[in-house]
Amino acid sequence: MNKRLIILLALLALILSPSFIFAQQDAAQKFALVIGNGSYNDLSRLSNPVNDANDVADLLEHLGFAVDKVLNGNLEQMEDAVARLQNNLSMSHDSYGFFFYAGHGVQSGGDNFLIPVDANIPGENHLRTRAVSVQVILDDLNDARNSLNVVVLDACRDNPFGWSRSGTRGLTMIGRQPADSIIVYATSAGQRASDGEGRNGLFTSQLLLNLSTPGLEVKEVFNRTGADVSAVSNRQQIPAIYNQFFGTAYLGAPPSDAALASVYVPGTVRPSVQPSQDRGNNRNAKLWTIGASLGSSFTAPWIIGTARGTIAPFSYSFLALGIDFGFVSGISGVGYNSFFPFAHYAFYLPVKNWGGWYAGAGGGYLITRLSYPEVVPVNIFAFEAITGINLFGFLDISYALRTDFAAAGSKVSVGYTYRFR
Repeated sequence: MNKRLIILLALLALILSPSFIFAQQDAAQKFALVIGNGSYNDLSRLSNPVNDANDVADLLEHLGFAVDKVLNGNLEQMEDAVARLQNNLSMSHDSYGFFFYAGHGVQSGGDNFLIPVDANIPGENHLRTRAVSVQVILDDLNDARNSLNVVVLDACRDNPFGWSRSGTRGLTMIGRQPADSIIVYATSAGQRASDGEGRNGLFTSQLLLNLSTPGLEVKEVFNRTGADVSAVSNRQQIPAIYNQFFGTAYLGAPPSDAALASVYVPGTVRPSVQPSQDRGNNRNAKLWTIGASLGSSFTAPWIIGTARGTIAPFSYSFLALGIDFGFVSGISGVGYNSFFPFAHYAFYLPVKNWGGWYAGAGGGYLITRLSYPEVVPVNIFAFEAITGINLFGFLDISYALRTDFAAAGSKVSVGYTYRFR
């Protein structure tokens, strides 16, 4: 058979295969609009909304959403983006929609309004024509008649306008909520949300952690986010969740596929705050620790002490930096001490409720002093492969194999780690 015909038939079989069709449908059925407004012309500037929008957009793209992102949008850009979202969602009854906004928002006359960065609003009566009505957004989403819409509003701040007579803060209660929707405020209606002290706002930092957890049903994502925000703020900030979705949906991989789903490794997502109890909770899949351990090798030295720390800028992996101190020789008649600064990079797999295991590799420069009784210095670069388990966020048990490719040694150590993030 002609080779070109064979290739053509193979490509046709791929395109018509159920897995390919479903993959295309999955990608086409999830649409998101993410808006972050921080650089206001005439109002107080906000440091986190653009970061929040970038990080949420990156994560939603990883979850398979087609994301429309607007940063520091004016009124026309925001309204056009809402129209695009409605149009996309209305094309399929099975589609999922996700709307995220971070920036200034105010309430007036029972409605909430999202403020464009170039807004010139001299009085409350101008809100309806110079800001974006949340109720209009909700009505548009309702008209799309799709399966699920999630609306997340991190806009619960003090009213930034001097003409505000009532001194209102935050957002007001939802009016007409679309069918099959989940609407989430960063804090309770009428209350003020924290902007956070790091890259992300308090609410968004916790949302990112839970959205990136594989296999969570959508309502559980927001239940956990609400609980985490409440815990971090010592119950000073309690998100409001308005649920009118009674089905089951997963924004990412369902539980049956969660183990096979690619792990989201955020390049720029660095949540600034985490719940205090997360020190023993591995849902954040990060190990930021300092610690010390005592170990033993099967060759010289017999006893090894270690001081170390781990840095985890990315989920599910960490960089370990430390120093080994070797002393007490295991060889009769030989004195031994050594100094070994090292760096390792390891990948970490959490296991719910008890900890996780890790494995990696690295190396360092071994400075050794042997006595026979004469002193013999041995200074070499050495490679190490490591594996271990971290139990409950504080106990660490590890095994390391060290070699300079001429000789090899190994050690087992047990130590205490302080998990500070």
